[in-house]
Amino acid sequence: MAKRKIKRKAVKKPDEFITFGAKAMTWCRENVKILSGVAAGFALIFVVGGAIFVFKAHREAKAADLYQKALAQYPTGSLGDNNATEYFQTTAALEKILQQYGSTTVATDALVDLGNIYFGQGLYDKAIACYNDFLQRTDRTNPLRDPVLVSLGETYETKGSYEDALKIYQLLAKEGAPVYQTQVQLYLGRVYEAMGDKTQAMVHYDNYLNQSPAPLFGEWLRIKLQRWRQEEKSVEGG
Repeated sequence: MAKRKIKRKAVKKPDEFITFGAKAMTWCRENVKILSGVAAGFALIFVVGGAIFVFKAHREAKAADLYQKALAQYPTGSLGDNNATEYFQTTAALEKILQQYGSTTVATDALVDLGNIYFGQGLYDKAIACYNDFLQRTDRTNPLRDPVLVSLGETYETKGSYEDALKIYQLLAKEGAPVYQTQVQLYLGRVYEAMGDKTQAMVHYDNYLNQSPAPLFGEWLRIKLQRWRQEEKSVEGG
């Protein structure tokens, strides 16, 4: 019985694999220091990365604990109905979070509460600093961003910084969520009215009325606009 002849082609791949494996083992033996260094480098990266993660998580937890204690001290009524000591305690706790854990997400949220307290106390520059700090730390995906823009605009208004208020409200009109687009027309009209620009105020008040039913307030605003237009006609006719 004739023996089957094994073709060279049939054993070519196994031969090449064995040869490659042998060369690889030889290279590994000759370069063991390099491989050890690479392995040590990866291990170091893993350890450092894990340590950083644990450190950040620990800071977030500590900040969250302080934040909860601060909120527990937060007065529930208006500023005039509560003892100033309560606000002082809350403010001190929130400021401590910013000082000790300023890089945490908890500190970013604490800025909003601190800004609101400062606004209620009439410390407008401090409130503005808190709101601006929050906006610098966040982007448009943060759910608190639009409410903070409103608060910042209202703080500028109350302070009498109408140009700054306009910039904030215009930013809100440009980037804000749809739910704010009608209301911001009212804010813009209010600022232009305070600046004495009735023409621009009427434009934005009209925009607001066209977009919002607002039965009670809307009727009052329509009467106001009607009176302004009658005054304009009287001036033109006179």
